[in-house]
Amino acid sequence: MTAALSAERRALELGLEIPDYTNPPYGGRYGQSLKAFHRTGDFVELSGITPESRAGVQVHPGLVGSEVTLEQAQEAARQTAINSLGLIRLAVGSLDAVAGLSRALCFVLCGPEFDRLNDVSNGATDLFLDVFGPEIGAVGRASIGATSLTRRNSFELWLSFEARPTP
Repeated sequence: MTAALSAERRALELGLEIPDYTNPPYGGRYGQSLKAFHRTGDFVELSGITPESRAGVQVHPGLVGSEVTLEQAQEAARQTAINSLGLIRLAVGSLDAVAGLSRALCFVLCGPEFDRLNDVSNGATDLFLDVFGPEIGAVGRASIGATSLTRRNSFELWLSFEARPTP
C-alpha cells in the first residue's frame, strides 16, 4: 500500500482523535463477558460500538427526531465510526491492515415516526469513505430503528471487515 493511499495517513490528515481500546480494555463498564472483536481467518467482526468517549461521556444521547436532531444524530454516528477505528486498530494493529469493509449494521434510537435512518447512518459510513477511500471504505449497510439502546445512546454500530492476511 502506498503512503498516498494509507488509511492511517488519511485519519491523521482528517485530525481524527481515535480512541485507544487497550487501556482500559473494551467492555469493562458493560461486563466481563464482552470481547472487542472476533477474528476468523481474515474476517473480523467488531463488537457493538456507541458514540461514547473512553470515560463514558456520550455524544447526543436520546431519541432521534424528538430529543436529538438529525444533524446531532449524524454527529453521534460519525463519532461511533471514529470509535470503531480504535477497535479496528485493536483487532488488526493498523487501519492500513483493512482489505475491505463488509457490513455496517446501524441502530438508531428513534420512534416509529422517524424514517430518516439512512441519513443518520451516513454520518458513520461517510467517514469510512473519507478514511479508507471508496474501494475499501464502501460497505454493505442496514439501518434499523430501535426503541432502546444501552444508556439511551442515539446510535450503535456493528461493523465487520476483511483484514489483509497476516504473514
